[in-house]
Amino acid sequence: MSLLLLAACGGGGGSAPPPSPVPPPVVERSFDFSQGNGGWLSGQADYTPQTAPTGVVFEIRALPAGFAGSGFYVAGRNNSDDLFLYVKTRISGLAASTTYSVSARVELLSSAASGCVGVGGAPGESVWVVFGASAAEPLTVFNGTEYRVNLQRGNQSVGGPEGIVLGDIANGSPDCSNPSWRPKTLSSPEPAAISVRADERGEAWVLVGIDSGYESLSSVYHQRMVFRFTPR
Repeated sequence: MSLLLLAACGGGGGSAPPPSPVPPPVVERSFDFSQGNGGWLSGQADYTPQTAPTGVVFEIRALPAGFAGSGFYVAGRNNSDDLFLYVKTRISGLAASTTYSVSARVELLSSAASGCVGVGGAPGESVWVVFGASAAEPLTVFNGTEYRVNLQRGNQSVGGPEGIVLGDIANGSPDCSNPSWRPKTLSSPEPAAISVRADERGEAWVLVGIDSGYESLSSVYHQRMVFRFTPR
């Protein structure tokens, strides 16, 4: 009779523990600008009303001679000592309200030779490539004296909580008199990554920009970008 009672009550071993929650997967998004701009948006910041940049261009354009296909051409003249030209897009398909570590790889073309002298700074080493990520859309706002991005990305060679400096646009050519376009790949330094919390829709924003301390025209062709979101 005791055995029957135990069997009827499930053997006295208690209920099985609930299964452990399955962690969200790693999410990777890749963008190839030879296929168009893919809905990316653009903006400019880090200037006053008196020092607004000139010659600003954001467009898909055929790559220069020697390269096949097209890229996202970004250019502008820094008329003071600071100019930030950026492109941005919204990433979807993330786990809602989940915190991720985000890293980036950016492939571009640059005509800025290395070790050259320029006004305010070098045309290569004084133009930094910045990667940013945030839950809210990055926007240029006027703070009463100048236009800035509403992102804690730091400035020029210094990063911030929502921005990492990937490197500069110096392309390794020693010829300062005859600029030539060369490819360059920049990636988030390991193990550094930006921490971002996806919103309730499972979305976040990424941004890539060139931040210039060189007081003249800077330009790049963005070719490909890859962003990796790793749950924390």
